[in-house]
Amino acid sequence: MARQGRRIAAVAAGAGALVLAVVGIVVGAQGLSNPQPMLDAAPPVAPSASASPAPTTASPAPATPAAPVGRSDAGIGAQQAAAVDAPVSVRVPDVGLDLVVVPVGVRDDGQMDVPELVSEVGWYEYGPEPGSAAGSSVLSGHVDSNIGPAPMAALFDVEPGAVVEVTTASGAVLQYRVDTVEQLGKERLPLDDLFTRDGPPVLRLITCAGDWDPVAGAYEDNLVATAVPVES
Repeated sequence: MARQGRRIAAVAAGAGALVLAVVGIVVGAQGLSNPQPMLDAAPPVAPSASASPAPTTASPAPATPAAPVGRSDAGIGAQQAAAVDAPVSVRVPDVGLDLVVVPVGVRDDGQMDVPELVSEVGWYEYGPEPGSAAGSSVLSGHVDSNIGPAPMAALFDVEPGAVVEVTTASGAVLQYRVDTVEQLGKERLPLDDLFTRDGPPVLRLITCAGDWDPVAGAYEDNLVATAVPVES
């Protein structure tokens, strides 16, 4: 819903783009004017040391080549090694929400990016994609613009039990059912849970909530809808 104060343009975010900060996710009309560093959702995993066969003088027989050593980098700046079936749209029929989904990563300052257009929501592409066997898939978008509520404002009308449909690039339609809808202050946001790659698969839909703080240049709260897969 609309808030007084400065808001982003209807088709573009303001100079302070929405971000995920260590004190909370900011997905309202503007980002923090003085953002704090983000708590890395996925710290890099140190690669394994290269295996080298030890020299030997005991036998002239040729050494068996060492098997390639696997390398893993789950850093937020690393490309995902495995192909994923990325989400391309999300719908919540009960409230008329129907938006394009685009992949987003992190900005140069280490904070989560968010689509400029209020008609889009961003999928955090360095976390699990919808349909993954484990972990939290995060979708976030703007709540309003300078001309009024954005489509994601419909999240305020979502109730537990509502069905969420996510369509992927392959054409698959994944169904989730909303389990909880919570409005949380930034200091209460459980970032580790929101971005976990482990545990049961869940979908998070996030936007801004609460009052506009003109000093911080951000909304005080966030609305987080958590949905679980519908058993087929």
